[in-house]
Amino acid sequence: MHNSENALPAAGSSDELPLLSASTRMKVLFAGDNRTNVNWGRGASIALGQLLSQSFEITGRITGDFFALTTAEVGYVGTFIPPKLFRYLLLRPWRRSFAWYVKLEHFFGAKDFITEDPAVSIDNLLAHKHRHPALSRIYDQAMEADFLLLDGDGDIIFTTPPRRQTLFLLAMIELGIRLKKPVFLVNSMISDCPSTGRNKATLAAAKRLFPQCRAVSLRDPESLEYVQKEMPETNSTFIPDSLFAWFSRYQSRSSYPPLDGDFLLPHPEKDEDWGKLDFSEPYICIGGGALASGQPEKAARSYARLVDAMKPFGYRVYLTENDLPDSFLRRVAREKDVGIIPVDSPILMCGAVLAHARLFISGRYHPSIFASLGGTPCIFLGSHAHKMGSLSRLLEYDVHRRFNAFPDNPDIAEIVSMAKSYLDQGEPLRARIRRVAKLRSDESIELPAFLKRHMPGRPF
Repeated sequence: MHNSENALPAAGSSDELPLLSASTRMKVLFAGDNRTNVNWGRGASIALGQLLSQSFEITGRITGDFFALTTAEVGYVGTFIPPKLFRYLLLRPWRRSFAWYVKLEHFFGAKDFITEDPAVSIDNLLAHKHRHPALSRIYDQAMEADFLLLDGDGDIIFTTPPRRQTLFLLAMIELGIRLKKPVFLVNSMISDCPSTGRNKATLAAAKRLFPQCRAVSLRDPESLEYVQKEMPETNSTFIPDSLFAWFSRYQSRSSYPPLDGDFLLPHPEKDEDWGKLDFSEPYICIGGGALASGQPEKAARSYARLVDAMKPFGYRVYLTENDLPDSFLRRVAREKDVGIIPVDSPILMCGAVLAHARLFISGRYHPSIFASLGGTPCIFLGSHAHKMGSLSRLLEYDVHRRFNAFPDNPDIAEIVSMAKSYLDQGEPLRARIRRVAKLRSDESIELPAFLKRHMPGRPF
């Protein structure tokens, strides 16, 4: 039972939405638009937004940095001082002299509006939206939209403690249900945590909320199997990651990176990056990984050995900083005197570098998709949950092998052997990878039609 002060405006059942004419575009709130994040996975959110815009009007967005509490619009509630001033004190770089005040606010009840219970999270949003513009904007955007679409990406992992991103997505489903709006969860991975095990409370919340979505589309077969087993009442299906929809972008010679790699360096251009990237000759790329970045010292040692192992093939070796935590690769680049593609390089250029490499070794999901769009064979390193193993299945590799996130000498010997096999196969292997990527692309671009089919009361 919810407090009367949190009551929502009267609304009919989501199955009783008014019919729209064929020319009317439905309005969608796009929650989880990760283009504000620096990591290369932002390409998937851009591609998803483009797919949605083909058939719908995106009237609201909730960005990924709000999910992770890194934006200046942090959803802290229950403070004595005005919310804008509290956010300013909390987030400014030199806040330490006021840390005592932030602690005092916490002591007297200041808290993140997101909690482990999605129902309480939305109670908080409704109770405090009149004082917090960010919360009010979420509510207003949801009210304006005809339906809510949530980009699950790789954020729904049932960790202990729970990820804020997971809790935020569950709260948005709760909000849509209360507003009697159709809710779709798309583009998502679902998994237990390989490190901390299953968070039963978070899973229980998902079991309650997922079946109330109009439909849930999973980006990989293992996630679909998980939902079908744990939440069989959910209307679930498999649709590959939206980044595959960019397949056609990388099929012409105009998609190659500039021969002089200095032309792709982002602002502010660092002296150490100049003159290190030459794309006029064949090259191999090595990227980071979520597990590796968690132990940067150990990762730097492993990756330094990996760079040394690739050099005898005679190709240039470049490192790809696919996410901010992959910054340990900068140390490797300096020690081994190799080029690095910075994390904040233009996203289409990032994809071009990987799509036209001879080989890519990484524990990162979306960069490996970028590579596959051009037929680049991938060697997968370990990462959180099942994402890299599931991608190997999705791309129909003959051998589904994930190497240690911190490859030791025996791992590296096997990686070298696999790399030699892939490089020797040349264009026939690349053509096969492109054919599979094209199939996944054809499936991914069906998302708008999938949404229309599952929209209640719509004459599509």
